[in-house]
Amino acid sequence: MLLYERRDFMNTQEKDYLEFHGGPLISIIPFGTFLTGCFLLACTGYATFQAYWVIAAFCVVLCLLLAKSPQECFYSIIKGTSTDLITVVIFCWIFSGIFAGILKVSGLTSGLIWLGGVTHLKSGWFIALSFLLSCIYSTSTGTGSGTVLMMTSLLYPAGIALGAHPLVLGGSIISGGCFGDNLSPISDTTIVATATMGVDIPGVMRSRIPYTLTAGSLSLAIHTILGFLLEGNIHVSNTTYEQLLATANPRGLIMLFPATLVVVLAIKGVNLVLSMTAGGILAISIGIPTGLLKISDVLKFENGTATGSVVDGISGFSGLIIFIFLSYALSHIMTASGAIDLILEKIKENIHSTQQAELINCCVIALSSLALCSTVASQIIAGPIMKGIADKYDLSLYRTANFSDAIQAMFSYTMPWGGPGMVFCATSLLVAQTYSWCPVITNPVSLIPFTIHAFFIGGIFLFSAITGIGRKRDQQLDDDYRFQNILF
Repeated sequence: MLLYERRDFMNTQEKDYLEFHGGPLISIIPFGTFLTGCFLLACTGYATFQAYWVIAAFCVVLCLLLAKSPQECFYSIIKGTSTDLITVVIFCWIFSGIFAGILKVSGLTSGLIWLGGVTHLKSGWFIALSFLLSCIYSTSTGTGSGTVLMMTSLLYPAGIALGAHPLVLGGSIISGGCFGDNLSPISDTTIVATATMGVDIPGVMRSRIPYTLTAGSLSLAIHTILGFLLEGNIHVSNTTYEQLLATANPRGLIMLFPATLVVVLAIKGVNLVLSMTAGGILAISIGIPTGLLKISDVLKFENGTATGSVVDGISGFSGLIIFIFLSYALSHIMTASGAIDLILEKIKENIHSTQQAELINCCVIALSSLALCSTVASQIIAGPIMKGIADKYDLSLYRTANFSDAIQAMFSYTMPWGGPGMVFCATSLLVAQTYSWCPVITNPVSLIPFTIHAFFIGGIFLFSAITGIGRKRDQQLDDDYRFQNILF
């Protein structure tokens, strides 16, 4: 194992910077424009990847216009976006999309709903079960918003029929999505957090498990208590409830084995792509003989087009891949111009201890997340500054990656312009079209007090930064070694 000296990101000597009219800080204008545009889109309810693409593309052109040499600026963009970080993230997303796509059509959801229905739990117990089922699904598939969409479609009408309070139930589902999004090795936020810090996913997962399980246990307790204290006032007949569960199938629970396999292999340090491939093969091997899967569900060709869960899983990340490519280009330009170094130098003047360095890193990701409430974008934007501070003050990059993931979750899952809250509101409207007695939640602000896990996961890491609990130095590896082993 190779030891190395941490690179001094504050040392601006012996660097050739990309020049901009008016100085290096001018390179912040395109990035600031992008940030402002995304924030306005989020506030007005038009936060889609397609809209973000347009703003990012415009800001790339703005970079070229503000640079003294557009040719050199474009070459810098090409060089910056062809880094290991981008390649690693894209590879991880492609294979996590494949695995998650197979699980989504494998009957896992049906099995989880059967588990919830057969227990006939009411009040706080159903709220607790909803949180746990959402945790399992989000950890298995690595998607928070996808979990909110799926679990709301199935658990929300069942919970309302059993007398659950709609806001408490919604908060438990969103919290469960947040849990898996933070913990799962195939989550986009886990992948980006590790990639921006240049560390390996298994190491990050092992370091965050105690914090995540602590936050999850506290969240489960609070959700259960709220479920008993606040009950819904809508009750339906037992016949209606049984009809809701008629399509549930206990065989779908078998698919927890492939999901567990991926998590275990990833924690043990097996290459993430191989872990997800092994999980996918096991899912198909189990699903086809049991009738949970058909070959055509996984991949089929018709009318000259390939379709199926594998294709859908990969294409589902296409919007995110384009987004990270363009947004990282804007982030890289600030580094290439020397603006990041100047910002770090300014921050450096106010840092006098390791504790302050970690707290400032928390503030950096908090500001980015508050503005965007886009999980991946927030981490990409804050990543270079956080890593620069971590390198300068010899902070653990694993711990810094955990701060990045946890703090952004606290804002992305609670703020009304964040995706999960809006997904729940939109899905509750769709559910009400089928089950007219289900209340529609139109204002994501009303869900904020009930999204318990997001507050706990962010608060626990903030508490650890203040107190120093869990703070330790990394076993240092050189940069090439870490990038080559980032998937291991």
